[in-house]
Amino acid sequence: MSLSASDPASAPAAGPIARLASWGLPLSRPGVAFGVVAVLLALVVAIQVAMQTGGRNDDAELLLFSQTLAWGYDPLNPPLVVWLAWLMGQAVAGAGHLLAALGLDADAWGAALAGALGVTPNPGLLTTRVLIALLLFAAYPLARAATRTLTSDPGMATLSGLSLAALVAWAWAPHINLAHTVAMTTASFALVAVVLRLARAPSWGGFVLLGVVTGLALLTKYNIVLLLAALLLAGLATPTTRVVLRDGRLWLSIGLAAVIAAPHVVWLLFQWTAFRTLVDSKLGRDAAPTAVDADVWSGLVPGLASLGEHALMVILPAVPLALLVFWRALLVRPARDGDADPRQRDLFRFAALVPLLLLLLMAALVPLAGVTSFNPHHPYALIIVVVPLFAWLSRGRVTDAARGLFALVCVVLSLVVPLAMADMIHRTARTCVAKCNTALPYAAWADGLRAAGFGGGTVLVLGSVHHLPLENLRAFLPGARLLRPADHQKSGFAPPPSSPPGDCLVLWPAASLPETAARLRTGGLPGQGPDTRLPAEAVVGVLDGHLALSGRPAPPLGYALVPGGLGSCR
Repeated sequence: MSLSASDPASAPAAGPIARLASWGLPLSRPGVAFGVVAVLLALVVAIQVAMQTGGRNDDAELLLFSQTLAWGYDPLNPPLVVWLAWLMGQAVAGAGHLLAALGLDADAWGAALAGALGVTPNPGLLTTRVLIALLLFAAYPLARAATRTLTSDPGMATLSGLSLAALVAWAWAPHINLAHTVAMTTASFALVAVVLRLARAPSWGGFVLLGVVTGLALLTKYNIVLLLAALLLAGLATPTTRVVLRDGRLWLSIGLAAVIAAPHVVWLLFQWTAFRTLVDSKLGRDAAPTAVDADVWSGLVPGLASLGEHALMVILPAVPLALLVFWRALLVRPARDGDADPRQRDLFRFAALVPLLLLLLMAALVPLAGVTSFNPHHPYALIIVVVPLFAWLSRGRVTDAARGLFALVCVVLSLVVPLAMADMIHRTARTCVAKCNTALPYAAWADGLRAAGFGGGTVLVLGSVHHLPLENLRAFLPGARLLRPADHQKSGFAPPPSSPPGDCLVLWPAASLPETAARLRTGGLPGQGPDTRLPAEAVVGVLDGHLALSGRPAPPLGYALVPGGLGSCR
């Protein structure tokens, strides 16, 4: 049965637009389309690793937490992305050992790059950026797979996946931050694809896969529960999907998901107070209201306006671009044999309901939970709207010219990303004032700390991760364990103690926290036990340096070193 109404021959193309579109037509094949995406993602990673000395706050968080494996790290995010970062770190280290065994000197390559660009490559940055690129890439074929279950037109299914390259929210923003959000969105595509295939052909293997994917999705980001609720509600709406919900094998899926997610859920229960506090802060509320009162209604307009703005931003410009390019599909809707298949109609309605219900559930949080503000990344799962959109467009009149033109525009838009990334990195080095994260002299600072006498041990990082993500020092101080004891979100995390114990090193931004050394002498080291005041023999100093690419002075780095350690900082 076919749901496709694509008929290239029905609208013969001619003229310059058709000739231009013919260049993009091969991109409607998955191998070509996703091969181009892979090359562009690799190019962006190469630019970042070659031009940046370190990453931003999400990279720093992954570098901090991935020092060890744990059931939980901070109360605001589940652990799956950190586990993947740990695994990627092992893979990068293993690749380095393999290169050394083959007689290839990675350090020599780094030195050559440093000589050419004035940038010392940061292996930690390579770890985090490759991981994010892989998570981004996975969404492209997953979107195609989900759409393919709704249409017999493989070209339009491929363009559904390729459309992600024309989303600013997917092609650009994740290269700056949003690690957990990227994983959650990719998991959303996986869930939709798995559920659609299961509804089309229920099987034991399908229910097992659903349980595994659901369990892993629960470990990406907590707001994935809204998508799961939308999937459930949409499943109740059609006869075909209700059959799946009534299938006794669904309990196997539920059990597998529970087994996978339970250890972290138990951990989270012990952090519930901190979790509530952080969530209230993120969503702009003091506490969940107990009734619909005046305070709730006063936040209704800003809450819904915030949601509407960010929901619109995550689908731009790909969704309106698709509606514009495939305008014939909107106007010409010929009857097709597949339209008579009630099961296929049910699956399409289900797929269309999921993003709609997800948006409504998020909107319901405004009056019911007192949410007055959404962050730009909160509605990211709405990106799955491309699945029902392209399935619906494929049922209208789609020409080869429209296919090629849309694919070509997607690739052209994505070509802007590496160019814009290189420009932003260079511009940051030339003009930054407070946030110079990607150009800070981490390698030179590490050399200075070793020269001051630090030989390994515990490093306490103070100050804001947004302005000074010193976790980027991790790759240059391999014998150190890093902690952020004064950070309200990360203070509960501590990797295993150093073995053997080492020195205690405290780092802070000297310009913005000039009295830190004096406070450490009177108030002690944060979170390191009683009587941990900085001793008189501690080595206290300030390290200067220059920003990469521009040579401008870097913000000074303050440090206090206690040889042999102090309290639990050793």
